[in-house]
Amino acid sequence: MLDPSGPTRTRIRGAGRATTLAVVTAALVSGAGLPVLATASAESVAPKRIGSAPVIPHGAAKAAAPAADTELDLSVTLEPKDQAALTTFVNAVSTPGSPLYKHYLGTGQFAQRFGADAASVASVRAALTAAGLHPGEVGANGLTIPVKATVAEAKKAFDTDFAGYTLPDGTAAYANTQAPAVRGDLAGKIAGVVGLDTTATYAPRSVAKPKAALKGPAVSGDKARNIGASPQLCGEWKTILGNAGLVDGVDYYSSATLAQAYNLNGIADGASGSTIAIMSLENYDTRAAASWQSCNNTKTTVTNIPVGGFVPAAPDTANGEGGETALDVDTIASLAPGASILVYQGVNSGQGVIDTYQKIVNDNRAQVVSISWGRCEAERDSGRENAMNLILQQAAAQGQSVVAASGDSGSTDCNGSGLNENVLNTDSPASQPYVTGVGGTSHSGLGTYPGPISVWNRSGGSGGGGLSTRWALSDTDFPWNAQHDAQYSNVCSAGTGQSCRQVPDVSALADPDHGYLIFTDYDSDNTLWANIYGGTSAAAPLWASLVALANASTNCAANGPVGFLNPILHKLDGSVFNDVTIGNNDISGSGKYNAHAGYDLASGLGSPKGKNVMAALCQQLPSQPAGTFTSVQPKRLLDTTTAHAVPSRQTTSLTVAGDANSGVPAGATAVTLNVTVANTSGIGFLTVWPYGKAMPATSNINWVDGGGAQPNLVTVPVGADGKIGIYNGSWASPARVVVDIFGYYTPDTSGAGFVPLAPTRLFDTRYGDVNVAKAPLGGLKQISVKIAGGVSKDGVSLNVPATGVTAVVLNTTVTRGQGPGWMTVFPAGNTPPLASNLNWTDNKTVANLVTVPVGADGKISFYNAMSGQVDVLADVFGYFTSDGGDKFHAAGPKRLVDTRTGKGAPLKAQVNGNTVHIDLKDGGVLNGASSVVLNIAALNTQNNGFLAAWPGYTTRPAASSNLNWVGANQMVANAVVVPVKNNAVDFTTNSPADVIVDLLGYYSAS
Repeated sequence: MLDPSGPTRTRIRGAGRATTLAVVTAALVSGAGLPVLATASAESVAPKRIGSAPVIPHGAAKAAAPAADTELDLSVTLEPKDQAALTTFVNAVSTPGSPLYKHYLGTGQFAQRFGADAASVASVRAALTAAGLHPGEVGANGLTIPVKATVAEAKKAFDTDFAGYTLPDGTAAYANTQAPAVRGDLAGKIAGVVGLDTTATYAPRSVAKPKAALKGPAVSGDKARNIGASPQLCGEWKTILGNAGLVDGVDYYSSATLAQAYNLNGIADGASGSTIAIMSLENYDTRAAASWQSCNNTKTTVTNIPVGGFVPAAPDTANGEGGETALDVDTIASLAPGASILVYQGVNSGQGVIDTYQKIVNDNRAQVVSISWGRCEAERDSGRENAMNLILQQAAAQGQSVVAASGDSGSTDCNGSGLNENVLNTDSPASQPYVTGVGGTSHSGLGTYPGPISVWNRSGGSGGGGLSTRWALSDTDFPWNAQHDAQYSNVCSAGTGQSCRQVPDVSALADPDHGYLIFTDYDSDNTLWANIYGGTSAAAPLWASLVALANASTNCAANGPVGFLNPILHKLDGSVFNDVTIGNNDISGSGKYNAHAGYDLASGLGSPKGKNVMAALCQQLPSQPAGTFTSVQPKRLLDTTTAHAVPSRQTTSLTVAGDANSGVPAGATAVTLNVTVANTSGIGFLTVWPYGKAMPATSNINWVDGGGAQPNLVTVPVGADGKIGIYNGSWASPARVVVDIFGYYTPDTSGAGFVPLAPTRLFDTRYGDVNVAKAPLGGLKQISVKIAGGVSKDGVSLNVPATGVTAVVLNTTVTRGQGPGWMTVFPAGNTPPLASNLNWTDNKTVANLVTVPVGADGKISFYNAMSGQVDVLADVFGYFTSDGGDKFHAAGPKRLVDTRTGKGAPLKAQVNGNTVHIDLKDGGVLNGASSVVLNIAALNTQNNGFLAAWPGYTTRPAASSNLNWVGANQMVANAVVVPVKNNAVDFTTNSPADVIVDLLGYYSAS
């Protein structure tokens, strides 16, 4: 039974989350707590206590109470305006087959949709102020009110005393002695009060292998690696481990053997475009983490984000600090080397933990969140658990997958804490309803799915699992939990139609005797130390990596991330898991729980068959609707102007679908825009993506030293609210952004299909031809060229029919301009619109892809909007027709090639005359593509040059180029549409340059 000294149990209502505990005490009725409104009845304002008092850690010694003037940082979490609607929405966006599946909320939308209503916020803030506290404005989630107070103020306002403690590690702490009291008529509006207690800390769920610490030389530098294979441990450390008698795949798992064991080998993109957040409550040795990547030759971007009052002082590695975060970073960098890692570092306290979770979710930068810290449920007060539950519901609503270690004490999670020893309990946050709990297994040996696989249970540790004592889940709202109910003990006081939350959901290797090799730290003598780690906190980042790899696959990338995993995972066929049937997670003599066929409370669904799970997760996604194209008269949608430029490292959003000004209907799936940046300085980039989804690790425009005005054609899906996001990636300066609309895609047959063509030169004013005279285009002048039924510059048919053509796709280049200028391409017979396709500075060669409607006479016009003359050349790449053609599928944005890191190319090397083949066999999704829409960029140029792209494994078309640059150290980008041959496209440069290729979408017959 539950230890009576533990927190009071709470249940999830039918709507899906815990109720607050409301207890009226005689003392409170007399008027203590928050002040009573004179107009309210005594019964309605009688103070009520919210949640439960904190559980003081074992070994904490009583000390002097905190001084009355001790400053507190608190937070009051409000109930959402409609909890039932929130539960329904999360279920809908997370469940395959639902009409709302994958229609996630965008960043900032949660507060609008489900935040507390304005009246509740105002009444609670007013009551807090009247009680002598100092509330701030409600937070970005619409539910959290930060509160400043002293101990004396909080003691009076919440009718609780405070006690002082010295924790076992010598840290001074304090805690409220009773659950906080609030005014009765407001109790139903408040889910919890956090921050009154500093004794509640999290512990890492990792275990180091005894006597396995090894030392070796510093590691740095780049090594060539085929990106199509998993990272390989560097030779010097293989030797060190071998000399220590340690065998890869037996005594430890390196990056390569771990990937092989879980069938995650040979994934070419390595989770490119995915972002994983690591929740950390410590500092770690970043130099050792960088050396791990150097040894494995990975280039994963790792960014540390301090939260609240976290101060990144040197980690105390001698006492184990930093090992957990190093384990998380090294594991993810090994298994998902193309992902970006965000390490959120928070303060290890009740308020610090909540602040860290909230920051990760409010930022919404990561599609996957990995948590390797926890505390047994019996030691968690309900106020914090309720606050966390709402944060995790927000994550699910936004499409973020959260995985958490299930603990290392088997079925009795409190073991080792000194409290509630040998009592059945689970670990928080793994037991939270909107988290995927990851248990622990043991195996050794080489090859895929080495066996036998058993539940990890040795050396005093075992994978956590069992029944939550806190969360009773509605069988209707959480059918994936109810389907495994095997009449286990009702420890959560579940009512009719409810089941106790069952943990874990899945599992993976956690046994430190066959654990994960990582680099932990450098000592003062510049010696690098490594160790072998296990624990369920190693299994959690493994699963986070797997989900990130799935999110980066083409179908997931096109439709949105997997999101809340449990409704999908628990529906998958058992063949995608290694069913663990050996062992149990009993380390206390309780006899719980045995592994058996199918789901069990020792190993969950089992450990993953990597690529099988990835494919199954993405097969659950709806197929991307095929789109037909409707061109519009070019029109300006946005000009931020210099005064309102997009700040550096900031995002602006723009509504394009369902907006009367744009002319794009609400049902549009993607839009074709010309985007221009100007007035920049330094080095930077611009990223455009469907607003509300996590920002991809791609770019549309790149610049160096300002670079003047730079345009690019952008084809981008729209977010669920019809918006696109525009991110200024410059560290140095704001950017003026101009957006012009040229067309849109809808998932029906009302628009036009696309017919790709081999690049054919239409005209070139530098030399003159059958279409134009040999003369630059004068200032404020235009030329018109017949394209529907027209001929090339050499008089050969363009293969563009005379009828049925609605728009054409051109690569247009300007060069040898006299002064700065801009050009617009538009249907002949119309007035030149206030929209630009190309922008240039003095004598600069600039290319840009153009999608333009065709005039009634089959012609298009080119208008030089500035006074100086300029030479113009144009190549035809395809056309849109109402008589058939291919349909468009969004597929990204997703990075395919980056020669700076070796991604997508055999070696890390600049391109210089050699042909690079981009293989498009991505899980079969692109096998039927007739052409692909790419964004290409050249960086780190050495002299004048160009880049050309063409159908794969064919001869490059003569005189074709997609991108041109002049001089060294340039950074230029352009969109291209390239026909696909042999499941590939090719590219080359005629001058040394690094190349980036991002996939935006593709065309196919269906």
